[in-house]
Amino acid sequence: MEYDLFTAALHADDAIAELTDVAPALRPSTTFEYTAGDRIYRRGSHETTERLEAVLGALEGGHCVAYPSGSAAVAAVLRHIRPARISLPDDVYHGVTDFVRSEADRGAWDIVAAADLRQGDVMWLETPSNPKCLVTDLVAASAEAGERGVVTVADATFATPVLQQTLACGVEYSVHATTKFIAGHSDAMGGVVCTRDRKTSEAMREARTIDGAIPGTLETWLTLRGVRTLPIRVERQSETALAVARFLDGRVPQVWYPGLESQPGHGVAKRQMSAFGGVLSFELADADAALRVIARLQVFTDATSLGGVESLADYRRRSDVTAPLGLIRLSIGLESPEALIADLTQALAP
Repeated sequence: MEYDLFTAALHADDAIAELTDVAPALRPSTTFEYTAGDRIYRRGSHETTERLEAVLGALEGGHCVAYPSGSAAVAAVLRHIRPARISLPDDVYHGVTDFVRSEADRGAWDIVAAADLRQGDVMWLETPSNPKCLVTDLVAASAEAGERGVVTVADATFATPVLQQTLACGVEYSVHATTKFIAGHSDAMGGVVCTRDRKTSEAMREARTIDGAIPGTLETWLTLRGVRTLPIRVERQSETALAVARFLDGRVPQVWYPGLESQPGHGVAKRQMSAFGGVLSFELADADAALRVIARLQVFTDATSLGGVESLADYRRRSDVTAPLGLIRLSIGLESPEALIADLTQALAP
């Protein structure tokens, strides 16, 4: 049966359930009796992991493999592809840059401009990007890369599978840090790699069993519980983020959010996404101004990460040395837009 996103988040894993519990059971066992069925050892297979992969696969329109963190998912997909060259966009999560550069220093691959990629190389995409929320036309990028035999991988963490069907845009691999919106409660770390090809996902799953990069039982269970409400959460967060972005637009030197009509990429985002996401960034004059606002916020929590039910304000320069000096990234939670706007009003006051 074909499910809409809301129903898939709740029922795409029904066939995998081994118990009759309405809510997925937390099953911490690492080993199983040989006579009890196909399961032998936690590293090889586990019901909760398979249920999470089934739900995310249904939402993505492909087949997914879960990992213990978003960074582990990034490492897994690049080591699976084994490219000779990789290109990175200008605005990209610093953890991806750190990994790609560290492996390049070890001789794993070269980092080149996208125009210099050849067959079998990887074009890394991220849309919306971190932290400037820049938008890439995935259909155009994947088509152009495909003509050269270049493999496309897109980090779609900010968009989630609910707002953007990354694989349907022609991208070969979609990556998410499930720690963020998918788990959604700032209490479970994880990552996932999705692809349209079942054999590719099976090969990655076999490699995961060998190298042991499996997600923990509790984190997987919490993520599965969180994904049940993903569609309704990101719908609300996107609506509030747009209201906050519109409030900030014209009050601060620069706002980065694809939902604003004045933004570069707004037209692509409108075509490519069903809503514009729950993350936005804005820039103030300098670091002192940004840190002063951060210190004055009362509803927003001064913390990194994103995608949880609580709103966070992150001075990005603390984590990412390439971020502009005055940039603050906001992760919008489930508080009322009025409360968040009031908090920003008082924090921005002279």
